Amino acid sequence: MELLKQYIKEITEDLKIDEINVKEVQMRTPGRKHFWVARMINHKIDLEKLLKQRKKIEKELQTQVLACSEINVSASAVKRKIEESEPIVEINDKIREHELIIELLEKTEKTFSSLSYDLKNIIEIVKMENT
Repeated sequence: MELLKQYIKEITEDLKIDEINVKEVQMRTPGRKHFWVARMINHKIDLEKLLKQRKKIEKELQTQVLACSEINVSASAVKRKIEESEPIVEINDKIREHELIIELLEKTEKTFSSLSYDLKNIIEIVKMENT
């Protein structure tokens, strides 16, 4: 969750706007939007890799559990045992973190998309105040 906190801090900095930095923010907005979209895509790729890795680990653990059991074990019992295993718990935590980061980045993309309209409105307000 440390990465999520870092991203929130960076996004907050990118979205700080005042009368002095309006032009700077306006000029760098397309680049920052691309930056955050690229991060989102990278996290989606990482999420897919984690999901594949989880499936692979589940298959390996299922094979181990069935090989080690001396009696026939139901599929639900095997699945429950696998879900409680340390490797699956760890990878599920990583998957959940990536899902949260992706959710944040999707919302950030929408925020940056509407930022150009917000900046236009800010500029109009400043113009009205100066006339």
